[in-house]
Amino acid sequence: MTETPATADMTAAKDAAVRMKCGAGALLAGWFITFLLFCAGLLLPMLLLDQNGTGALGWSIIPIVLMYGFPPAALLGLPLGMLIAWPLRRVRNQWLHVAAFALGTGVVFWFVVWALSDKDDSSWSILIGLLAATCAAIGRTSVIKLVAGRTTPAPLAASTGPTTQATVT
Repeated sequence: MTETPATADMTAAKDAAVRMKCGAGALLAGWFITFLLFCAGLLLPMLLLDQNGTGALGWSIIPIVLMYGFPPAALLGLPLGMLIAWPLRRVRNQWLHVAAFALGTGVVFWFVVWALSDKDDSSWSILIGLLAATCAAIGRTSVIKLVAGRTTPAPLAASTGPTTQATVT
């Protein structure tokens, strides 16, 4: 079955109407918020639950956490965010995006930490996965207005041929 120009126009209009458009600003803002929250989530227990009670590192651990948190965020988190966002372009419900980001990021971070750690104690990998999922959900929620504001509105009527106008007499 061949496609006529009218049906091709309708299909293109329908695709354009549903596609979410996330600009570079929204992508980087969501990633940066997620990165900062993830680093804060790693930092807070270190500051509150000092193992030996000396507080030797104290607040000087902040640059260390940021320095060691940046490579996984840049090499794993940013491409993962783009990969999760790509198939969701046609989904209008922003809360499904938030759920997909939380689930996808949590599972990937859990698996990476589990694969790189001692397999006998998986509690740390579960905690890191939950932290990453929570941070990704908050980061994606923070850019809802940026992404939703860039969606293409549905056209009022698709051009399918000549139209007739009613005349009032």
